[in-house]
Amino acid sequence: MTVAAPTQARKMPFSITLNKLVLFTCLFMAAYFGYVEYASHTAAQTRASVLVLDPKINDLYFLNVQQLNNSSELKNKYQLAKVVRVTGNNVVFVHGRIYYQWQHAVVNSIEHGDLSNEDYFADKLYTIPINKLQTMRNNGTIYLIERPIQGRLYGNFVRRY
Repeated sequence: MTVAAPTQARKMPFSITLNKLVLFTCLFMAAYFGYVEYASHTAAQTRASVLVLDPKINDLYFLNVQQLNNSSELKNKYQLAKVVRVTGNNVVFVHGRIYYQWQHAVVNSIEHGDLSNEDYFADKLYTIPINKLQTMRNNGTIYLIERPIQGRLYGNFVRRY
């Protein structure tokens, strides 16, 4: 009777090296895209800190209504406000009629063209002193400010008030 020799598993050195290369590439790509997203967020926050000091007509203020109303019970807590007039030391806003559950939903709304609708913003005007805007920015009530360039923001038109 013959006994068969036990077979040993052979390691494939090329396969292991290829796996490490693919893993390294995936990790590098994830780190790169994470850094790009972080840099974009930092630039937007820096731009918002500058824009709050010099409000202009048609600036869009992204509001956390939960901070504004001191209420933690709101499910849809984000809203847009648009500057319609700057007079002396006051800024006059109109608020959007739509509330959003997430911050990125506000941006998606702009990307899909919701701001080009005539009835997106309410008719009621709100007047806020310019010095209070900086306080609202610091406490998180205003979490982002964007200024449309040539009437466009996030690739879509923004209707002038």
